Amino acid sequence: MSQALTVLAKVAETQRDQLMARTLYQESLDVAREVGDKVLIALGLEGLAGVVGTQGEPVWATRLWGAAAALRDRIGAPMPPIERAGYERATAAVRMHLGEQIFATAWTEGRAMTPEQALAAKGPVPLPQPLLSAPSSIPPVKPAPTYPDGLTAREVEVLRLLAQGMTSAQIAERLVIGVVTVNFHVRSIYSKLGVTSRASATRYALEHHLL
Repeated sequence: MSQALTVLAKVAETQRDQLMARTLYQESLDVAREVGDKVLIALGLEGLAGVVGTQGEPVWATRLWGAAAALRDRIGAPMPPIERAGYERATAAVRMHLGEQIFATAWTEGRAMTPEQALAAKGPVPLPQPLLSAPSSIPPVKPAPTYPDGLTAREVEVLRLLAQGMTSAQIAERLVIGVVTVNFHVRSIYSKLGVTSRASATRYALEHHLL
């Protein structure tokens, strides 16, 4: 599923539908993180970075690239040659926009982050004018929140909406993801919590103050 979503994201990019590409890359990452496929996580981080780098979030893009590079180094999975040309064009454009010092600082920060921390380190960062060389313009990254029983941040979002009585279609619309992805998260939530019904999941959310 993660691979299919990544392919669809690349198709959206070729059609210049950056919003759809961003959504699809994020869905792909959600699935890859759930199953723990580090190669697909790295690929998703790189794809998402390429998109957000063109949407006014170059610092976040650089952190994502840095986190992906560190992950590839850890697992010994170099970038496939077919991905290299597009990757180099995207990183070169962002480096030129940010300036070498800010790019290097954000890259180093990204390399020190987990994928979850890099994904949380989003948001446009105002750049100083006319100089783009002040590392202090990059805000500190807050640690990613932790949740009980190994729930991810996305699963907690889904659980909250599920506990509010929303259907899978309504959750998908609210989170701007596919219904298939929602159902994947619901199955993962039930498995982690050891429950088999919406009522039990809702009780868990109440008991753990997740609403």
